Amino acid sequence: MGNEGNPALHATELPPVAQRPKAVPEAFHATQSEPGADAGVAIAASPGQRVHHYELIRELGRGGMGVVWAARDTKLGRRVAIKFLRQASREDAERFLTEARATAQCNHDNIVIIHEVDELDDTPYMVLEFLEGQTLRTMMGPIGGASRLPATRVVELVLPIARALARAHEGGIIHRDLKPENVIVTTAGQVKVVDFGIAKVKDSRHDLMAGTLPYMSPEQLGMGEIDQRTDLWALGVMMWEMLAGRHPIEPFTGEALFANARNDTPMPTLRSAVEDAPDALAGLVDECLRKTHADRIANAGELVRRLEALAPGAGRATRTLAETESPYPGLTAFQEGDAHRFFGRARDIARITARIRDVPITALVGPSGVGKSSIVRAGVGPALKASGEQWDVVTLRPGRQPLAALATIVQRLTTKSGSHLKEEVGEHEQLVTRLRTEPGYVGTLLRARARQSGGHILLFVDQFEELYTLVTDAEERRTFTAALAGVADDTAAPLRVVLAMRSDLLDRVGEDARFMEELSRGLVFLRPPDREGLREALVAPVEMVGFHFESNAIVGDMIDALADTPGGLPLLQFAAAKLWDARDRDKRLLTVRSYAAIGGISGALATHADDVVGQMNAAAQKLTQQMFRRLVTPDRTRAIVELADLQQLAGDPAEVARTIDTLVAGRLLVVQTRADGGTGSVEIVHESLIDRWPTLRRWLDEDQEDAAFLAQLATAAKQWDAKGRPHGLLWRGDAMEEARRWHALRPRELPAREQAFLDDVFALARRGARAKRLALIVAFTVLGCVAIGAIVAAAWIRNAEVVAQQEKHKAQDALTAMEAKEAARKAAEAKQKAAEAQQQAALAEKHEVEEAKQKVEAAKEKAETAVAETAEELRKKNIALEQKIIEASTAKERALREKETAVAISAQLAKAKDELKLANDRLKEENERLKKEVLATKLK
Repeated sequence: MGNEGNPALHATELPPVAQRPKAVPEAFHATQSEPGADAGVAIAASPGQRVHHYELIRELGRGGMGVVWAARDTKLGRRVAIKFLRQASREDAERFLTEARATAQCNHDNIVIIHEVDELDDTPYMVLEFLEGQTLRTMMGPIGGASRLPATRVVELVLPIARALARAHEGGIIHRDLKPENVIVTTAGQVKVVDFGIAKVKDSRHDLMAGTLPYMSPEQLGMGEIDQRTDLWALGVMMWEMLAGRHPIEPFTGEALFANARNDTPMPTLRSAVEDAPDALAGLVDECLRKTHADRIANAGELVRRLEALAPGAGRATRTLAETESPYPGLTAFQEGDAHRFFGRARDIARITARIRDVPITALVGPSGVGKSSIVRAGVGPALKASGEQWDVVTLRPGRQPLAALATIVQRLTTKSGSHLKEEVGEHEQLVTRLRTEPGYVGTLLRARARQSGGHILLFVDQFEELYTLVTDAEERRTFTAALAGVADDTAAPLRVVLAMRSDLLDRVGEDARFMEELSRGLVFLRPPDREGLREALVAPVEMVGFHFESNAIVGDMIDALADTPGGLPLLQFAAAKLWDARDRDKRLLTVRSYAAIGGISGALATHADDVVGQMNAAAQKLTQQMFRRLVTPDRTRAIVELADLQQLAGDPAEVARTIDTLVAGRLLVVQTRADGGTGSVEIVHESLIDRWPTLRRWLDEDQEDAAFLAQLATAAKQWDAKGRPHGLLWRGDAMEEARRWHALRPRELPAREQAFLDDVFALARRGARAKRLALIVAFTVLGCVAIGAIVAAAWIRNAEVVAQQEKHKAQDALTAMEAKEAARKAAEAKQKAAEAQQQAALAEKHEVEEAKQKVEAAKEKAETAVAETAEELRKKNIALEQKIIEASTAKERALREKETAVAISAQLAKAKDELKLANDRLKEENERLKKEVLATKLK
């Protein structure tokens, strides 16, 4: 901010340089009072206060002329900055409002935007855009001890300032306080001139001396009339300081500055301080610092033209192309060697370059086809190298083996001429192994290399989304991101990392929370070029070689067709390349007729691709279809496939080679050769083919269900083949069953390696099934034998029990029958004897009573003797029966013992069953382990 009033106040004490907040609307680096002190402000401002439809948030800074607050515009929902004029006379207020309104008319990309000018309680204020960034002073360092900047970087920074001055001067506005503190370099890389608070409107009657002494011209100190060349003096001092690292006046005191402005001694030449300064730039600085008003460079417009001639890449328009060289790259990305024909991205290049300087890791995110790769390769990289600093820009793509790719880059850098790190790095495989356990080692090696070379290293990771679309091992992904974080871990280090990634896959980075946090600090979302950018990209390359479009209608139609199309830039380049091929060489024109012939933008790509495939024979067309299916991931992104893998698609490798050559010549495929002499890799020339070629979309749609399985099959088969086709890498269990179901759906023609893999998988499954059946047969046989034995034993036991019971019943029945029979016999005998006795008694009636009685007694005794004899016989028979009962009991006990033996056999059988089940469980666990090993091998 300027300091208005008597400049003599600065004769003995220079305005101090203060630290600038990170997010400020303007620079206020004069004396600052503490926030909250009124310092003569006409209104008492406080957070939350409303100023019309603006709500104050916080105070940002104070200067000699005003106080600036951050505020929010409640109508438009945006942040703004409000600058209040300090207490002043009514005349000062009127001048402030008049000049602010005039400045607001200077609409320019490099001038801070003034949204509104008004008054509140007789206090003038202006509403400005809110800028995020840092001042040029912060970038340069303190006045009198600034850091030297490369000449090309100085031109990059000063050219936007000169353009802003040219626009202001056209509107009759003279800044009068141009200094590094009043130039903001935003976080987006845009340069903005701020603080026109003491600007002078042409023909204004108010001509008080104002400014900041180190940058005030002689006429500002009363040595002439102030006009546009006053600002050019200040810009000359700024360039002198940036190139030399100090102010041109020594000693740097107020007295010396004031005296120098008033004497006639010429300013020191830039060459006297910077011997290696480019002649043209040194002469331009000296012309800006001519004390004689008329001898100074005439106007800002001339300064712009001369700076543009010194800008990096400014001389590319003079380059001539060979007759066979196209000014358009077609579907291929721009490379560093294409910087001379890379147009339409100047602002984006400046924005990204500024971000790279500010943060260690930058993520360039945008939709497919927006030009992420091209802008880094042909824009940012050459711009960094042209800045005068030494930059090594190296590019890698993660592919399927990101750590191996990173190790290759590290080895390439560390084995360059002059590097002594080769022995420390070791062999490639050793380095990859070390990175898995020590990912930060990459940063250590690259920092050592940068120190040896005395320069900077930019590691550009292109197609970063491949880390998530091609790498299935989460641990490998996290190790890779940890290695990148270890490279870009400090702003002061000479290492930078830039990632280019599709925006629709950005969320996948979230699996590594620490890396995502680092990445979020440097996110740059790249949008497609606007209409002016597309026009420049289309027209400038042909004009560079002396050709023109026959009609502006061609340009307008091409831009209209792609202005709102994601990924339209490569299609524009491709259609333009086809149009170039059909150019009228005699008239040096790109004609309307040729444009109609190629089918315009929409038909050019599809027509071309169909023509290339249509010229092939049936076998080559079928092979092409198989190739493109392999070259597109299940996520519909490009895949890098080894040439050797594609050669497996046909029995004759020569046929594959011929087909690939045809597709490369037709600019549909690109082959990347390997530095180590390997077979190289193949990929689709651009992802726009996936979206814009109907034939390819049809192929992919037909095979959509198979895409994921085919990708897994190809990976597993490749690992299996590379390891010598061991049985241990063959699929088993669920993986085998899935393969069987997939294979049974419909007949398919597979590459020889994949077919051989599946054949061995199915053969292994059949062998396993046979072994399982045999094991089951043996198990069932053993179980059957045991079961039969148990059944026989149980039957024998049951028979023994039955026999014993039968014998017992028979014995009991015999005993009962014998007893009954004997009783009946004896009863009959007794009856008979009794009858005989009665008969004898009756016969003896006639004899003597005594004789009859004796006979009865004798018969009675005889009967008793017979009963006794019968009882003895019964006793003997009972003994025999008891013996039989004992024998039956013995048989029963023997049967029980045999039953117990059968139970023991049954227990042994159950134990055998348990052991068999345990063996089966162990077999299942072994199958699961082998399955996991196979899956892990596939994932690697």
